[in-house]
Amino acid sequence: MRYVLGIDQGGSKTHVVIADQEGNLLGMRKSYGACHSSTSLEYAVQAIIQAADQAISGCGLLKEDVTAVLGGLTGIDWDYEAELLENEIQKHFPKAHVKIVNDCIIAMRAATRKQQCGILCAGSGLNCAVQNGENCFVYGFYIPDEYQGGWSLGRRAIQAVFDAHMGLLEKTELTPRLLRHFRVRTVDELLYMQVTGKIKSSDYLSLPIILEEAAQKGDKTAGDIWIHYGKKIVAYLEARMNKMGILGCDVDIVLSGSIFKCKFQGFQEAVKEEILKRIPGANVIAAEYEPVIGAVLMGINGMNGVLTENIYRNIEKGADRFPVRRLENI
Repeated sequence: MRYVLGIDQGGSKTHVVIADQEGNLLGMRKSYGACHSSTSLEYAVQAIIQAADQAISGCGLLKEDVTAVLGGLTGIDWDYEAELLENEIQKHFPKAHVKIVNDCIIAMRAATRKQQCGILCAGSGLNCAVQNGENCFVYGFYIPDEYQGGWSLGRRAIQAVFDAHMGLLEKTELTPRLLRHFRVRTVDELLYMQVTGKIKSSDYLSLPIILEEAAQKGDKTAGDIWIHYGKKIVAYLEARMNKMGILGCDVDIVLSGSIFKCKFQGFQEAVKEEILKRIPGANVIAAEYEPVIGAVLMGINGMNGVLTENIYRNIEKGADRFPVRRLENI
């Protein structure tokens, strides 16, 4: 029997799953989040090995038993970065074939079997990919800061408080919520925190939940931020599908990442409506499985050369034993 190790590493967590060549899930572990380009290569690899060692030993295997390692890692935006990570991970799995891709690719493959497809993957940041057979394009750094997932939503929430204070927007529930969150009494104090650099990236990433709660309570400003963001990011899919000649084809569009777990239905509806307007006939899919399952499937496909219906059935059975369904992890 041959075994595959699937890896999903993002800024907030590292997931690994060990499975056999028939798709039977044998072990799953989680460790801290990392990104090789911002937290150091050593730190990122150590997160992977920490979780991998626990998963492999937990199901009675050794590292030498692993035939394939397939990882989807955040920050893989250039070819040399994938090669760099492959070389480092190979040191820990000398007998395995190691392949590293951008994390949005494994999220896409966890959700669709089609070879003409696209994905919007919005978490702490945003990435978008489009695939047409063997041709796959990942946006990476082409996406500007203003659309970078939870980070950009957090910045928009704070700016909305400033705009409402100036009278550019109507009164918003975001104001008292953010003042409480940052433990300040006035909008001026909040502004001073921002201009003096006391609001860090991690602070912005904590704000989408507040934005979500305000939108659910009916706050128009909060809802508009979600809806505007949802409509704008669809343009990336449309542009690339048009350039790759598959606009109007039977394509799956996958929505993945923590931002798409947002409970404000206006956001979900806006995204889907915009996709169907810009990409007629598209099938909009909310990913059922966590991206790490896409890594497992890609690893098995690399080993076997094919993904059978039996493999997919075994993955489904394994999801009853391990927390790999996204809706279970909201």
